[in-house]
Amino acid sequence: MDKYWFKAKEYGWGTGFPIAWQGWVALFVLVALISTAGFADGIFTKTASLKSWFRYFIDIFVFTVLFYLLFDKRVEGGIKWRWGKDKPLK
Repeated sequence: MDKYWFKAKEYGWGTGFPIAWQGWVALFVLVALISTAGFADGIFTKTASLKSWFRYFIDIFVFTVLFYLLFDKRVEGGIKWRWGKDKPLK
């Protein structure tokens, strides 16, 4: 692994902010896909139905899962649950 694209979170599950330009591009692509899905599902109209909102949330879920599966190796330490840094007892 040459370089990580995302910083590890200190608490919780997921990734931190991007620390390389490749991470910023990946994040931008994810946001663009989610925005495009919103327009395709018609949620930005006044007549958006419950069905279109449901489809949109399914799209968000699928894109986010794919994002984490594709970029797990590009996060410092991988994507996992973190409880914070271990601090030695004094």
